[in-house]
Order: sequence, then C-alpha cells, then structure tokens
Amino acid sequence: MKSFFKMFSDSFKNFKDLRALTTASMLLAMAIAIRTLSIDITTDLRLGFTFIPIAAIGMLYGPVICGISSFLLDFLGYIITNKTARFYSPQLALVVLLSGLIYGMLLFRCDFQKAMVKSCIKTVAACVAVGVICNIMLNTYFLYTLYVNKDFSMFNSEDLNGFWTYMSPRAVKNLIEIPIHGVVLVLILPVVKLAYQRVSTQFSKRRVKT
Repeated sequence: MKSFFKMFSDSFKNFKDLRALTTASMLLAMAIAIRTLSIDITTDLRLGFTFIPIAAIGMLYGPVICGISSFLLDFLGYIITNKTARFYSPQLALVVLLSGLIYGMLLFRCDFQKAMVKSCIKTVAACVAVGVICNIMLNTYFLYTLYVNKDFSMFNSEDLNGFWTYMSPRAVKNLIEIPIHGVVLVLILPVVKLAYQRVSTQFSKRRVKT
C-alpha cells in the first residue's frame, strides 16, 4: 500500500521538474495533433492513436501527470474539433481521467531493458484495463444515458435491449483494438524510454561540465 501511494507522490513531484513538464507538454501537443487526424466512424465511435503519447507520459511521469494530460487532451480536443451541439460531460471527463491514471499506474517506470517480460505484461494489462473498463463499459454507459436515452432504466427490457444494441459495435471495435494497441505500445514505448534516457544522460553530463 505504501508503494502505491509513493507512486502517486513521486508522480506529483514531477510538477517541480521543468524538464518533465516540458516533455509532457510536447507529448500532449503531439496527442492533440494526432487527435485531429482521428477517423470518426460514428458520432460516438472514433479511430485514433492518441493512446501512444498518453501512454508515454504515463510511463515517464506516472499517474498524476498522465491523468491530467488525458483530461487536457480530451477537453482541448473537444474545443478544437467539436462540431456538434453536445455539451462537455463531466462524467466522460472522469472516465478519460481514469484512463490516464490506469496508464500511469501500470506503466510508470517500466524498464523494457531490465524487465522486458514484466514490462510487456503491464503494457498489455494497461491496454486491456483501459479498453474494457473505460471504453467499453463506462464510456458506453455514459454516452448512451447522456445522449441517446436519458430516461434509461436497467429494469426496463426495451431500454436494456437498446443499450446492448448500442454497445455491440463499440465492444467489437475496442476488442479488436486492444491487442493492436498492446503490440504498438510494446514496440514503441521501449524506443521512447531509451531515447528519453539518452537525452537525460547527455543533459546531466552537460550540467556537470558547466
């Protein structure tokens, strides 16, 4: 339990590190740019790769910065690309925040060089958790009850049938994406971590010389 809270404490300390904030901001800007290139299948179904820079933030700086970055990505993306009259939902914002926390908790300080198998397992676990808990379950529920059927009742068979009909394509889409996201992150995150470590080493050497 102590290590769990220490993880959040260590992640929060990155707010005092200008280099960490700069790197996280660059990755966030990259995520926003990638979001504008996402493909909208339907109003509530989108294909995109914003999970890559968000997962990288989680790996480098932990759940606190990753959670906030996920929220900022969603909010700024909504302002930049929103073309509908739908209001911004606090419930959906909390789901986005949760997805960032999950990436941060599972990926923080993953070392693909010293613990390759463990890091890969944690990466896949993060993709599964975000895909199932956040995207399939929570997002679907809030999207349906906020925008499709505001009078939804779990005790009404017609409402339940409508919900499952609405959920089916989202579930199929996310179940297909989960292994793809896992493979992409397993291939990309070690490269990001190695590049980050090399830049950090060079930066430290320059500081020692000066």
